This record gives sequence, structure tokens and C-alpha cells, in this order.
Amino acid sequence: MIRLFLLLTLSPMLLLAEDKVAIPAYVMLVAFLVVIVLFFWGIYKAIKTQKRIYTLALLPFVGLIAWMFFI
Repeated sequence: MIRLFLLLTLSPMLLLAEDKVAIPAYVMLVAFLVVIVLFFWGIYKAIKTQKRIYTLALLPFVGLIAWMFFI
């Protein structure tokens, strides 16, 4: 829960900081790959087990889409 809080509080600061805070390209690439892997893993587990709890793994993907929309 603390990680989610930090993500939600630091993301707007990084977006508003413009060029003052530079996130390295490899960090962004790793974050993107983690989101994609979680997306497909969540779909696979949700279909295989028929449990809705695994759809929570789709939340990072939805967050990524929202973040890309506001860029």
C-alpha cells in the first residue's frame, strides 16, 4: 500500500518537474516491461482460474494508459 501511495504522490511531481528530474531510459523501459508482463499474467491467471482477484494485476496497465493520456 505504501508503494502505491508513493507512486501516486511522486508521479505528479515528476510530471510537473519537466526537465529538472530526468528518469533514466532503462528505468522507464523496465517499468514498461513489468506492466506488460503483469497485464498478460493477470489475463492468463484470471482466465485459467476464473477468479476475479487476478484482474487486479491489470491495474498497472490501466494506470499506464491513464498516465500516457495525460502526458
